[in-house]
Amino acid sequence: MAMKIKRLTWWTLLTLGCFLLLNAVLSLGIFQSSVASFWRSEIAAVVMILLPLAVAWLGIRLGLYVLALVQALYVVGYCNAVYRLIQLPHLGLPVRWGGLVLVVGALGVLLYWFRLAWQVRQSLTKERVQRYLKFRK
Repeated sequence: MAMKIKRLTWWTLLTLGCFLLLNAVLSLGIFQSSVASFWRSEIAAVVMILLPLAVAWLGIRLGLYVLALVQALYVVGYCNAVYRLIQLPHLGLPVRWGGLVLVVGALGVLLYWFRLAWQVRQSLTKERVQRYLKFRK
């Protein structure tokens, strides 16, 4: 079980890295974003990932659920990025396609993270049921 949580942790940190990279790319001057909002979102992203991850490592299942909620928020952020990339009229085609490739790659990483999280949840539930049945006899 610890191996699955370790693997999920690495993928969580990878999704955080993808988010931070995309946030940095989409905060460039050509996307008309402010530096203050960039740093606020970077700090918020790090805190929103590391706190539930620490809670999950302490063995509290709620940490995994909060982490899944944060990852779902990342999906919404990526959808916003796709919208911005499509709607900004002054972007060149290479910039637009490059950004879209980055967003689709990040979405792929997130989908794999959700698959891993589902497997961890199933194994945690299985362990809990086994523990319950052991004491019930």
